[in-house]
Amino acid sequence: MANLYKTVMVEVATTGSDVDVFSAPSGGCIVRNVMIYSKGAGTVTVKYDDRTTDTAINQATLATDEMWEPFSSPLGMLSANVISVNSGVAVNVLITYVEFT
Repeated sequence: MANLYKTVMVEVATTGSDVDVFSAPSGGCIVRNVMIYSKGAGTVTVKYDDRTTDTAINQATLATDEMWEPFSSPLGMLSANVISVNSGVAVNVLITYVEFT
């Protein structure tokens, strides 16, 4: 069986609360890269929820039209684990991952 390489883009409006942007598929996956594009100036927090704890992975204050990569290395995710974003500004989140088959 071959592994599937996939990319997902999620647009998050200004909310000020956690918004789930990625949920690991049933077989699990490795998130290779997360890129965030800020449409305005503000603070963006990226969180990882393994369904037992909700941990802030990284936080940055971004300028308008700034790109940010919150992960410095790939992240292995089991089924139903979630990556969420809490942002005071609208952002686009691009996620590249490998799905186990």
